[in-house]
Parts: sequence; C-alpha cells; structure tokens
Amino acid sequence: MRLRLSFFLIAICLPVFISAQRARPNERELIRSGTSDTKMRVLQATASEDLFVLKQKALKISPSNKRLWKKLSQRMLATVTDPVHPGVGVAAPQVGISRRLILVQRFDKEDNPFQVMINPVITAFSDSTWKMAEGCLSIPGVRQAVSRPWQISLKYQNIDGQEFTETVSGFTARIILHENDHLNGILITDHMDN
Repeated sequence: MRLRLSFFLIAICLPVFISAQRARPNERELIRSGTSDTKMRVLQATASEDLFVLKQKALKISPSNKRLWKKLSQRMLATVTDPVHPGVGVAAPQVGISRRLILVQRFDKEDNPFQVMINPVITAFSDSTWKMAEGCLSIPGVRQAVSRPWQISLKYQNIDGQEFTETVSGFTARIILHENDHLNGILITDHMDN
C-alpha cells in the first residue's frame, strides 16, 4: 500500500515540479512580444490584477532555455533603463513573469553595470543594519524607509547556468534585497511596520 502511495505521489508531484522549471506558453508569448530592446510594461501595485502577480512567490527557473531568459533579461534592461522611469533594479515578476530572475545595477563594480541573477538565494545577513528610503517601479511616487542588513552573502546563476557565490555590501546589497523581496511577493509597503 505504501509503495503504491509513493508511486502515486511521485506521478502527481513530478510533473508539477518539472513544469515549474519550464516557461509557460503565456510567459514565452509575453517575452517574445517585442524585440530585445523593447521595454516591458511594469506591473503596478494599484491595479488588482497586477497586485495579484506581484504578491505571488516566483518560481525557480532552469537556465536550460538560455535564449528565452536572455531575451527576458534584455527586455528587462530596456525597461529599467528607460529614461522616463529609470531604476536601479527590476525583478521578473514586475514585468509579468513570475520567475526567479532579477536585474541589479552593481554600484560595487566599475562602470556600475547591470547584472542578471537567476534563482538568487541570500545565504547570510550581517547583524549591522541601516535604514534608507526606497522607491519601486511598481509603486511610483511612493518612497518607504526600509531597514536592511548592510552586508549579505548570496548565491545565484548567470544566463549560462554558471553558479556564483559572493558577499555584497551597502547600496548594491540593498538593491539585491529589494529585488529578491519581489521574488517572494514582498513590496516595500510591506515593510511599513519595520
């Protein structure tokens, strides 16, 4: 009986796990709906349909479909560098793709490049924290003071699937934490009591 139950659970759960790794047809369609330099619509917390997506926990992705994720990251770069609404970071859920991919401006590196991080995981936080007002592309016009650790350690993958582990501090750490919050359905307004 237990053996049958185990096989049943594997048969039910395995396809769900596998499909969580692959891009859904609607995600592929949205990503491919423009060229690599076409900005995407940023979801707004004031629209109930958008808020539903923004409050979801994003799914882990497999870098196996590199072309699709690369195009998404290029379109996200066009979005976050738009001179009308520029930012220092953006998460895939903010452009309607509920996947664990963020784009972060690296103020800790020469020329402040934007960097793609796939499936980022924060592995350690410093005890030292600092408070600063943050803005968000999904909540325009709102600035919220948020207390965050000064330094973090994290691991992530790049578009090619290479794994990286590093320690980051200051403003860049704050950006990573802010974008990582989006992957977990957390907005800056959720930090109001902190």
